[in-house]
Amino acid sequence: MRIRSAAPDRPAASRPGPVMTGCLDMVLGLLLIALELVISAVFFYSHTASAPRPPDPDMMEAGPPGMDWSGTLVLATVTAVACLIGVVLLRHGLPIAGVVQLIGVCLLLVLTLTAWHGAYEDAHPDPGPDRAYAAPYT
Repeated sequence: MRIRSAAPDRPAASRPGPVMTGCLDMVLGLLLIALELVISAVFFYSHTASAPRPPDPDMMEAGPPGMDWSGTLVLATVTAVACLIGVVLLRHGLPIAGVVQLIGVCLLLVLTLTAWHGAYEDAHPDPGPDRAYAAPYT
């Protein structure tokens, strides 16, 4: 088999150089490090947070607990990083890997919205049935 060299009328085949592939590896590595830092920070915060204090007896009524954003924020960060990786893969000529990554991002987005809705429902419960109060009129 004979290998043809590039002629003046035919350009040489171009391949991505080490700068292009090295930059992609570096960007993806930094994104993974940032993702690990966010997950670790939320995990550390959730396990070192102080225990909830009992309500003050002088308070008339304690409301529902505040919304817990930790799960939603972690999933949103994972989703954003995965989306960014998918876009980088598409931009660097890897369409199959990029499309599969973006399909996974869609599933992560549904999971993130589900986690947010669950936390919202826990923080804002439906009011119970109204209590009928009948004062004796005499």
